[in-house]
Amino acid sequence: MSEIYEELELENAPQRFLVDLPGIRERFDPIALSLIGVGLVLVIVFTLKLRLLSEWIAFLQSTRFLRFSAWVMIVFGFIFVSGIVFRTVLWLRYKPMVVQSPDDRDWPRVSVIVPALNEEDLIRNSIDSIFASHYPKNRLEVIAVNDGSSDLTLFGMLSAKRIYGERLKVISFRSNLGKRRALYSGLKVASGEFVVTVDADSKIGRSAIRSLVIPLMEDSRVGAVGGRVAVLNERQNLLTRMLAIRYGISFDYGRAYQSVYGAVFVCPGALTAYRKSVLSSFIKEWVHQKFMNTQCLHGEDRSLTTFILRKGFHTKYQSNAVVYTKVPDNFRQMNRMYVRWTRSYLRESIVFARFMFSPYRSESRLLPILDFIFLNSLHPFHLCVMGLLTYSFVVEPVFILRQAAFLTVLSFFLSLFYLRTNRSWAFLYGVPYALITAFSMWWIVPFSALTIKNQSWLTR
Repeated sequence: MSEIYEELELENAPQRFLVDLPGIRERFDPIALSLIGVGLVLVIVFTLKLRLLSEWIAFLQSTRFLRFSAWVMIVFGFIFVSGIVFRTVLWLRYKPMVVQSPDDRDWPRVSVIVPALNEEDLIRNSIDSIFASHYPKNRLEVIAVNDGSSDLTLFGMLSAKRIYGERLKVISFRSNLGKRRALYSGLKVASGEFVVTVDADSKIGRSAIRSLVIPLMEDSRVGAVGGRVAVLNERQNLLTRMLAIRYGISFDYGRAYQSVYGAVFVCPGALTAYRKSVLSSFIKEWVHQKFMNTQCLHGEDRSLTTFILRKGFHTKYQSNAVVYTKVPDNFRQMNRMYVRWTRSYLRESIVFARFMFSPYRSESRLLPILDFIFLNSLHPFHLCVMGLLTYSFVVEPVFILRQAAFLTVLSFFLSLFYLRTNRSWAFLYGVPYALITAFSMWWIVPFSALTIKNQSWLTR
């Protein structure tokens, strides 16, 4: 595990370009534009060669029901294509914030909170990685919270305290109270101007904390800054390699374009910096949050982000602040993780929809609305396509095979976003991941919607 971490540590600052082209204005990013162009050409060529448009038209005109479905497909298809263009234009404008002469800066005091439940194998490494960061030692405190663990997690915290002394505070619950309570207890004793959360099964890059606090120092409108989550156990098996691509695209594409307009919808609990004064204004309401008369126990990071946005503050993303986290290594655990994430996604989407048209902040309100519409149209679009493909398999099996071939090409195109920032042939793992997601994980959104009140963690 440590070998993987040390090797990944060398990659904790993704490059803006695949190659350097002097004299070219940075905002044009010619390499990214070239990759997008090549991908689009491939998509268009395969569309024409496989006669996909003519087949879809003929198929959708075969019955009255399918003719009605055609209009639904046209609407969702237009939103999908427009959304890709909209997001890509913003993505091309993203750049992480840096400061000149960082050693000469007067860095603020930062409190890092590490909540842990049964993480005896990783808790010590997580704490060590925080203290090894390139941040002034006299401006950094770490608060480790044992959330009623039944293993040796507390022992790992106490052994670390013998080394780091007063710089490490340890809080221990006798029973499991939940991650929200653990974070809240850490916040109550935190002395820093900014608070950083780090998951106990994760290790942070050496420049992560410093990179996270820069937007908070430079812009008083920013309430939270999320870091880039990379996969610690990427090389464990095929699934973890595919998840590494999924994480890469989710952060270096998804969070990146959202950061341009200052509304990252999810600042990850694995690594995020908060302005403590902003948290203090709503933290009790957050701890006791209820949805449909049920106490909210998971999705604490997305909920925190929604509260901050509702307060009128911006949320940002720093691709040069990296945390390496352990991901599920089997499909059962992965599906459970996605169900938990989707439940909180649906819940917080409803919460955000309640105030997104209000003047919750003075600027940049339109782009979050457009992105919200795009993101929430993807799920019904996916279900609609899967329903039509399933029906087509019964009446015309060859049709679905052509669509699968096209989806492979489209997945290759979307995986190019990963190649642009990571410069690795591992981007090809994004193709099988997209196929698996499309054909075997369609049920997660409707199932999560039907069980949205279920607050079990599932993966613990």
